[in-house]
Amino acid sequence: MAPWIQLLLTILCALAVGYLLDRIHLPGGMMIGAVIGSCLLGVLTGQANMPGPAKTIAQIIAGAYIGSGITRDDVRQMKTVVKPALILIPCLLVINIIAGLLVYHVSELDMMTALMCCVPGGISDIPMIAADLGADPSVVVTMQFIRLVLGIGCFPLMIRAVTGKDDAGRNEVVKTKKKKDIQVKYVVLTFSVAAVCGLIGKVSPMPSGTMGFATLGSIAFACAFPGKAQMPRLMRKGAQLLSGAYVGASIGAAQLKMLTTLGFPVVILISGYTLGCFAIGFLLFRAGCFSRREGMLAATPAGASDMALISADLGVSNVKLIVLQVLRLIVVVLVFPSILSFVVHLFA
Repeated sequence: MAPWIQLLLTILCALAVGYLLDRIHLPGGMMIGAVIGSCLLGVLTGQANMPGPAKTIAQIIAGAYIGSGITRDDVRQMKTVVKPALILIPCLLVINIIAGLLVYHVSELDMMTALMCCVPGGISDIPMIAADLGADPSVVVTMQFIRLVLGIGCFPLMIRAVTGKDDAGRNEVVKTKKKKDIQVKYVVLTFSVAAVCGLIGKVSPMPSGTMGFATLGSIAFACAFPGKAQMPRLMRKGAQLLSGAYVGASIGAAQLKMLTTLGFPVVILISGYTLGCFAIGFLLFRAGCFSRREGMLAATPAGASDMALISADLGVSNVKLIVLQVLRLIVVVLVFPSILSFVVHLFA
């Protein structure tokens, strides 16, 4: 079968399952569905094929999407969360490294894969970065999905039960950003800026340079030209589709067998972030940064956009909480990969 037909079939299978799971609102549905669809095609027919450039394009789009959502006001607000960020981010890094090393020792995973499984990032972003670093993206996407479901589905209930009638927080109202009128010329311009920066990052020695540079370039563009940085949600879904199809097409019998051995790694991941939620939340509360409930929410392993919904459901509307999660996302994408690569070299 011609390569272009294999590519088309892979994308169609990934889209079919991804669209279905996205429509039923499964967390990370498009990404997970794309992995399943392309994996099924590969395992059943051996015809799944996704070229390397698909991963690069997906990383550039993801970086552009993250960066275009940052405004000057967000950047100004970040200075107000320096103190909690200096507590939260190093603690998350320590949890990431300890949990990753434990996973490495109790499983058959290589060290980089084990460490990337425990990164507190996004399910759309981390598997792509993992592939860049030589980790097994199929295992990473599975563990990231578990972390995401844990952060969205279980932690809010636990936090509500633990904090009880604890005051919801300072209730600094979160300002909702006005929906932009998407214009094609600005979307093209934003993607072009991200693409140029991403390609520079790709040839740089920085781990995850493609997405990191694309994100930085998009943030700079968004701040320099307010309102001009635009990336429609549909393109974010497209990046998830490409990334998921790339991961799924790389899964064979050996990878599927590996996924069945993730019992202990899952227990370590859940235990690590549960203990971290309590410990970091307590530290943030004692430091006077947040209320108990806000502190635990800040340490919840979910994404920035998810946190806005979760905190609102729990009666918390502190803008600093959301800005802190945005800062965490940027640091995880830009800094964590380099640190984890150093850890691997240190213990190798």
